[in-house]
Amino acid sequence: MSSSEPFRAALAAVSLPADWQVELVIRPRRRRLSLEVKPGGAVLVLVPPNTDPRLITWFVTCKRQWLNEKVKIATQLAPAHSIKEFTDGEEFHLYGASYRLQLMDHVPAGVDQLPAFDPVGILYVRRQSPARIRQAIIGLYRKIGLEWLQQHGRRYELDGQISDLAYVVRDLGRRHWGLYYGPPKHTVAAHWTAFSLPVRLVEYLLAHEMAHATGPAGRSHGPAWQRQMNRWMPDWRRRQAELAETGRHVWLGGWNRPA
Repeated sequence: MSSSEPFRAALAAVSLPADWQVELVIRPRRRRLSLEVKPGGAVLVLVPPNTDPRLITWFVTCKRQWLNEKVKIATQLAPAHSIKEFTDGEEFHLYGASYRLQLMDHVPAGVDQLPAFDPVGILYVRRQSPARIRQAIIGLYRKIGLEWLQQHGRRYELDGQISDLAYVVRDLGRRHWGLYYGPPKHTVAAHWTAFSLPVRLVEYLLAHEMAHATGPAGRSHGPAWQRQMNRWMPDWRRRQAELAETGRHVWLGGWNRPA
């Protein structure tokens, strides 16, 4: 019998829903039992190696209602990011508006250069390999996004008495829409894909990071930071919740690579 079998038997005694993804993880350095619900709804039961198996049954049973609520929320907010093929007619977004991809051999009339979002709802990109098309589109988001940050960040700089602030647009992975890097960098960063979101959500992202840039006292998202957000954007909590839902569906750069 392996050392984990008594723990697994104790967990099975709770009879959690069969469709849940539950994993028991033995952590040698842990001192107490803990539960973690991952994005998408997977449940981790973190167990110190010297735990009495009966304690696992008792602990998870006591946390049953909490788990039900957290798994439901995590499942509802599970990422469903799109995957691109880079074919004509494929949909992309800029500030929430829809654009259809059109691959071109030459720069069309009325367009300065490729790639470009055309006001009539077309994303023009030069015909080339899928990898280069992807790179070109991400580069366009980064260029447009940086210009937007520099323009709209100015009013927060003035009102918040923020000086010598830098801006950058880059890939921030799957966990962050924006980040503020404190001194000496003193930089607000935004994920390039954020600029596919509706403007009100990009505004929230910017205000969120600019509030950090004012150097509020206390915890990262503590009372001082919240007071700044309430002053700049009274409905920031509503926008934050909207971002959690809308952001599940944005394109994060995923594509079907040729075999």
